[in-house]
Amino acid sequence: MEKVSAQDEASSRAISGEFSDSDTFLHINSPDPNQNLDLVISYRSRSLPKLLPGITNALSGEMRTDVSGIALIENQR
Repeated sequence: MEKVSAQDEASSRAISGEFSDSDTFLHINSPDPNQNLDLVISYRSRSLPKLLPGITNALSGEMRTDVSGIALIENQR
């Protein structure tokens, strides 16, 4: 579910043009001189709930999920 949310965030940011400071951009060379392509990579990190506190403590405390989502941005010049 987290991966779906991260992918949704990346797509929404690519469409809206409102990016986060944590987003990464990679320029992709396009054969078309009138178009440039960028790949935006968004990151999402979240703490997992402590369902079994004994196991969480045995695994060095806090458990987290870290996922990323990507989207292609097509810019016309």
